[in-house]
Parts: sequence; structure tokens; C-alpha cells
Amino acid sequence: MSKRTEERRARRVEDGLTELDQWLRDQVAHGLAQADKAPYRVWDDAARRLVDAQAGALAGQVRGLAALPRRPGWPDRLLEEYALLRLLVRAHRRRDELPEGLRDTVRARIGFTVPQEEVLAGGERVRDLWWVIGSRDTAQDLLTTRRVWLRGRRTGRPGLVLSFAAPGTSLDASLVAGTRVDAELAFYPGSQPLRALVAERYGPAEPGTPDGTSVQGFLDEHAAALANDPWLDRWPATLRHVRPARAEGGGLYAADEAGDALPLRTGDPWRLLALSGGGPVTLAGEWSPRGLRPLAAWHRDEGAAIL
Repeated sequence: MSKRTEERRARRVEDGLTELDQWLRDQVAHGLAQADKAPYRVWDDAARRLVDAQAGALAGQVRGLAALPRRPGWPDRLLEEYALLRLLVRAHRRRDELPEGLRDTVRARIGFTVPQEEVLAGGERVRDLWWVIGSRDTAQDLLTTRRVWLRGRRTGRPGLVLSFAAPGTSLDASLVAGTRVDAELAFYPGSQPLRALVAERYGPAEPGTPDGTSVQGFLDEHAAALANDPWLDRWPATLRHVRPARAEGGGLYAADEAGDALPLRTGDPWRLLALSGGGPVTLAGEWSPRGLRPLAAWHRDEGAAIL
């Protein structure tokens, strides 16, 4: 990309963020009382303007807000998301004052991409025995995204490998949940490096059970990650010795030996319940503000199950 093209895009993004800032002000000024009855286009129109401003990642975040008013407790959640968006706008305006890692995070959240060649050439390299703790596919705008979550055995470090597929093409299936692989990852820059590329592999994948942590240990780790990147919307969890249990209200939770628990977000709990049989399992999942989406589980006698 030429310098002139970069400058032109920077101006378009700046104009788009200025318009978004005013839109956010208007949403709060008008109040949230009618948001649950507002048409989808309220958010879609704002997202389309961000696409035109070449702030694609930010556009996706805005478009996703349309689903919030249909969920329990939506006013608090919607206001929180508006606040995070405004924080991102303000951070971008003051990007020259930010530490390098945080500046990279802000750029990525807006939609500035780093070419894979740059990541492989200059990204932080970490070799470890990486547990493949789960994967999830999502589809949006004719593009399917696969998120594969990893956890380093020696470092305990999480990693996220993304692959994308247009209609008629296949997603990368080289990382299989429930296995571990000796590999070197190259991490994308950021204040909380998470996304990575597999730079080198050393031998075939092998089955095994990943190490896990307690619920409190996971929450402490997640809090530290949020302190580095307040816009994190997903984080991998690997919990040891947890049992799925139903609360009095009917919700399903993963409870550990200390009695701490996390809400589970799943439309089909029966596979997990059958694997557990009332006993403890190692459970891996994708944490978001809505709860923990189970991805895989390991039972001492039954082995691994993809959920």
C-alpha cells in the first residue's frame, strides 16, 4: 500500500470515527428505553457507514449490537458496549500517546490488518506443546470463520488461530480439538497478544488431556487480560475437576471443587452431562459476557469429547 493510499484511508477512518462518536452520543441522549423495539437498521446503517470508512472490524462490532436488546438484562449490556466503543474512538484519537502494544490493539479493533508475512517475519515467536482445546465456526456475510483455541503446556499461554472460507472453499482443519502439537506460534502484535499463526510444526499431533485451572484461577487470568485489552470479547478457559450442575432457576453451570461456578451457554447440554455422569471432567470452552460455551471435555475413563 502506497503512502498516499495509507493517508487517504487514515482520513476516511478518522471521519468515520467522528461520525460514530456523534451517533453514540445520540443513542445515549435519546435514551435506551425504546431500543428493544428499534429496527435492525438503526445499527446496520451505522455499521454500513463504518464499512464505507474502511473500519471493517468496528463495523462488525456495531452490527452485532442489534441482537442485545432481545436478551435479558440488555440495557446494562448495551450501555456497556456503547461505552467501550466510545473508549475505542477516544483511544484512536490519542493513539500517539499510547504504548506501542495498546496502539496496535486499537488499530486491530478498528480494522487495520497486519499482513501474515509481517507476523511471520517479525511477530513474537513462542514454541510450546500446544493443546488444541476447542474450535468454533461462525458465519457472517457469506464468510465462515473458524476460531481454534490453543493453550501452551509449558507457558500456560493461550493462543487463537483464525481461518476463513468463502462459499465453496474449505476451512483449515490441520488443528484438531482434543490433541496436542509441538509447534512454534508467531503472535500478532497487541497489548494482549492472542491471535497467532502456526509458524513451524515439529512432529504429528497426539491425543491427551490438557492441564486446567480452577474457576477462580480462570477469572484472575481473564481479569488480567481485560486490564491489558478492555475490548476483549472472548477468552479461552480450561477448567479442571468441574461438574456440570443445574441451578434452581434451571440454568446450567460448571462448578469446581471449591464450589465456584461459571454459567454454561449451550443449547444441547446432554453430551456434556452424559460424559460427566455426575463426575468431574476437564472442560474447555470459549468465555464471553454471556457465559462459557463448552467446546471439548475430557473424562478420566471416557476420554475426550467434542461438544
